[in-house]
Amino acid sequence: MVKWCLYNCISNVNHCRDTGASPLFMACQKGHTEVVQMLINNKADINKCKDNGSSPLFIACQEGHTEVVQMLINNKADINKCRDNDGVSPLFIACQEGHTEVVQMLINNKADINKCTNEEASPLFIACQKGHTEVVQMLINNKADINKCIRTGESPIFIACYKGHIEIVELLLEHEADCNIKWRGLTPLDIARRKNHTNIVHLLQKVEIIYIRSSTDVINQ
Repeated sequence: MVKWCLYNCISNVNHCRDTGASPLFMACQKGHTEVVQMLINNKADINKCKDNGSSPLFIACQEGHTEVVQMLINNKADINKCRDNDGVSPLFIACQEGHTEVVQMLINNKADINKCTNEEASPLFIACQKGHTEVVQMLINNKADINKCIRTGESPIFIACYKGHIEIVELLLEHEADCNIKWRGLTPLDIARRKNHTNIVHLLQKVEIIYIRSSTDVINQ
């Protein structure tokens, strides 16, 4: 890879393979920082995408190559450039893969924290689905929309209950996630029961009791 780039890329810095992958894209995919720097120094198109719309920054985020991600950001890569076929952003893919350092780097550089895919899935939703607790905390701390549902209606807390990620459910509840948003008539509590996640069921029941008591207190005032 390195020899190929050194031999071919200086005069043909943006020449792509059949898949549309540029030398910079391939170097970013493999995490070859020296080659990436060499290509950038020789005016490689930093936002040149593969045929499916994946940018060099996107693939570096997917693979978790933090040093490469920082280099691309420093050279003004489009931080919110989404993959064409599904609308997945660099932040979304980093959240999906659980690359916490990359996620923090993107947030620090003003990535759109609520940018959704074509299916209306947010970075927070995918982090909840995959069980990446630290990523969920980072997103919540940076004002991610805690109740943003995907197109089919599932909310972040619903998917966390479905998957049995109790730490994430606790985090979402601490930040007042809506437990009454339904998917096909089912609440997060209903789906936790169906999936036999008893620890989550008990947690949600406690929250339900507290909510009922506080509502009763307000009415009786």
